[in-house]
Amino acid sequence: MLFALLSASLHEREVATLPFENCSPEDWRNCFQLACKHGVMALAWDALINLPKNLQPEKAIKLTWAAHVERYEQTYLRYCCCIDSLTRFYAQHHIQTMVMKGLAVSTLYPNPSHREGGDIDIFTYSANTDIMSHEEANALADRLMQEQGIEVDIEFYKHSHFFYQGVPIENHKTFLNVKSSQTAS
Repeated sequence: MLFALLSASLHEREVATLPFENCSPEDWRNCFQLACKHGVMALAWDALINLPKNLQPEKAIKLTWAAHVERYEQTYLRYCCCIDSLTRFYAQHHIQTMVMKGLAVSTLYPNPSHREGGDIDIFTYSANTDIMSHEEANALADRLMQEQGIEVDIEFYKHSHFFYQGVPIENHKTFLNVKSSQTAS
């Protein structure tokens, strides 16, 4: 069931109806729980609502599902506003911000707000290397957060971690994780 929903959602095509014939409310609850467990609940919803009404789950399950999807959408909007604000703040200090991984990848989805995310991964670098190096800009980005009274965890070699407007942010020190990369022999 879940695979059929995800396939239809991601490929933006009609849902194969065969997997949904004779589905019980328990089957739908299990599908919902599995979708939640794997962070694909909102993607599955996009296909579910396009199933013929007689193949859709009962109203209580649909209402629960819809409420969860709405929370995803609200979180996505909050994350977008947060990164916009942070990017503008850093730009005032000649720091460029590149959004990486989750939030950036979500723009490739049919409905970006339906990709579950946990934190925002960024890479900060100098807007002008005549003023400061990329490494200096990355360190300044963390210092600027500390000057705002935000606690910044800088202990991890790969990235710092802080909360900006209540959203978890990872400021990566490098664009590629070259320290743990291995070459083919």
